[in-house]
Amino acid sequence: MTKETILPPFDPAVRINGRFAKEIVNGDIAVRTSFSGTVYTAAFEGTEISIMLKSRGNVFNVILNGELTATLDLSLNNGEKHLIAKDLQKRVHVISVAKRTESSQGDDIFKGFHIKGISKKEALPLEPKLKIEFFGDSITARYGVLDSVRENGYSPVTEDLFSSYAGVAAKELNAQMRAAAFSGRGIYRNHPDSKDNRPLPDFFPYISVNKNIPWDFSWQPDIAVINLGTNDFALGAPDCAKFVDSMIKFAKRINGKYPQAKIVIIDGPMLNDSYPQGFKSLTLCRQYLDTAKNELTKQGLPVFRFSLSPQDGSLGYGADWHPSKKQSEKNGKELAEFLLTLV
Repeated sequence: MTKETILPPFDPAVRINGRFAKEIVNGDIAVRTSFSGTVYTAAFEGTEISIMLKSRGNVFNVILNGELTATLDLSLNNGEKHLIAKDLQKRVHVISVAKRTESSQGDDIFKGFHIKGISKKEALPLEPKLKIEFFGDSITARYGVLDSVRENGYSPVTEDLFSSYAGVAAKELNAQMRAAAFSGRGIYRNHPDSKDNRPLPDFFPYISVNKNIPWDFSWQPDIAVINLGTNDFALGAPDCAKFVDSMIKFAKRINGKYPQAKIVIIDGPMLNDSYPQGFKSLTLCRQYLDTAKNELTKQGLPVFRFSLSPQDGSLGYGADWHPSKKQSEKNGKELAEFLLTLV
């Protein structure tokens, strides 16, 4: 009879890539995570594995031995244990469960893995040396990237951070990626559809947008990418002084926590000079970002600027006029090429 084994969150054969906080749930050790891009990985020798994860509202990719094998859709599921692979050959396997959806869908409570077999910590792959953290809005979280109808609205099953420009760039560079991305958020003011007025930088110190649980910043990226500003323009041209000052303050906060990281400020592909009418939003946004970058450079911070190619419809659209998967691939590859000059 095959041995059944519990691998708790901090077992040597388990790895968590993402911000987290330790919790005790019904007497068991668990971790709370939240941001998209969080990945739970286990190495084991055996024939079956389940993940013990309470995460109503979220959708995950399941990657077995380097291959995407399934989608774990918990958007309508309130269970706490989920079978993710069965009838496997009795050999060593590495499996990852990677969160596609953003933290506005809800936090995760992760209690580990349940396997038919034994743990194999030595089989965990080496972590990539290059580390990148992305800060952004729906363009980074990749709202609607798996949709191809621009008139469609949001659905968790069509959101996928790993198909975003960030996910593509990280893959191109073989980098370890983390992201703090929240749809509708800006650098100092949000899209009018946002449920509250907290811009993205307000969540920088925490593991979640849902609870003010501090993060210890023990993970240090080599590069921090800021892609914010699109939503600030949703109500018209934002105040230049407020916009620039907010970007400067955020970059300095990042530098304070990540003193060795190079900071890259980018503009996303959704702005253009024809919409909204009455002002050239893309040109103006780039001017504001250039001003912030120049001031930060004067102050001695390692800050760089890059512009993603704007979408023009030739590569299609995702839901709600967001970038398509092809557009994201284009943007990710061009960003990777730029980041390569910094490492």
